[in-house]
Amino acid sequence: MKKVLFGLMTLGLVWTSFGIDLRGCYKKVFKVSAYYSPVWGQKFYYKWSYWKEVKLNWKWIRGASWKVVFNWMLAAPKSYKFGTKIYFPALGGVGQVEDRGQAIVHAGERWQSYDRIDIWVGKGDKALMRALSFGKKTLVGYVCPANKPLKVGFDYSKFPVYPNFFEKTLWWVGLYVGRKDQWVKTLQTYLRELGFFNYNPTGYFGNITKLAVTRFQKAYWIQTKWWGYFGPETRAKLKEILKKKWILKQKQVSKPVSIVVADPQQQKKKQIEKELSILKRGLGKGYHTYEVKILQKYLKHLGYYDWPVNGYYDESTVKAVSNFQLDNEIITSTDSFAAGWFGPKTRQVFKKLVMEKLVN
Repeated sequence: MKKVLFGLMTLGLVWTSFGIDLRGCYKKVFKVSAYYSPVWGQKFYYKWSYWKEVKLNWKWIRGASWKVVFNWMLAAPKSYKFGTKIYFPALGGVGQVEDRGQAIVHAGERWQSYDRIDIWVGKGDKALMRALSFGKKTLVGYVCPANKPLKVGFDYSKFPVYPNFFEKTLWWVGLYVGRKDQWVKTLQTYLRELGFFNYNPTGYFGNITKLAVTRFQKAYWIQTKWWGYFGPETRAKLKEILKKKWILKQKQVSKPVSIVVADPQQQKKKQIEKELSILKRGLGKGYHTYEVKILQKYLKHLGYYDWPVNGYYDESTVKAVSNFQLDNEIITSTDSFAAGWFGPKTRQVFKKLVMEKLVN
């Protein structure tokens, strides 16, 4: 009976590690990006106009499962069934798979090292800023079955927007005649500082801006079929020149807010290993050391010790160690001379069990 209760207690310790039930889930590393739904009348679009955006992104009113888009809907490869839930510790939320995507592929496809996941982050230009600022990140996720009762959702503050958004994202956007937005205004500002644009920035890409871009392309021998188009080669060269002249560094004084991608489980493992490494010698009744405090701490985690963690190896600690030894067949009775003594064999089994129950 004692072993059954002990098993239930340690199982509980596993699933509450993140404050969320992870039983029945498995850990996996993903390459994660974000996407959004364009709406009519945005202040700006990634592809210039609403209709061009719709052609790129569709309207995203519903996912591939035909469910209406919702907070933290996920697009995942086809091997992930609709309804599958994925918990991302770094983002503090659970997403649900209800969509697919042409670029959302498995590891090994299209030169991807990890399975791809796309997270829906809302509608309109603010959501577009959120998605572009998020970029692509390598994150640890816990994949859970569809029938697992987890609350789906997250806090949008986990997707911060670059404080200098248009300067930072200019290098990802194609600009050409007809566009009117802050990206064009940013481009005009840079071209003006380099002497290729002699007017006040307006944000409208007309023939004057096209001529300025063409002059820049010819001045730096950029090979292109589309003179005046602010495409990949031109973007790369402009960025290079601005850095050389220290203009770009002066403009982008604010660093983007980034998410620290860390695996809490790995951090926890390192912390436990560090503390267990202190236990190197035999311990018994009468000892009063920091080592005893560590021993009591993990005996408490394993359900054997219910008294204060004070570093005193007293009768309660002896009893806890003795019960641990009996449950793990290190000794056969409480009359054994080794009962309650934290010796080499007990220490070896103890460390192994702690790692198995609290980390794996």
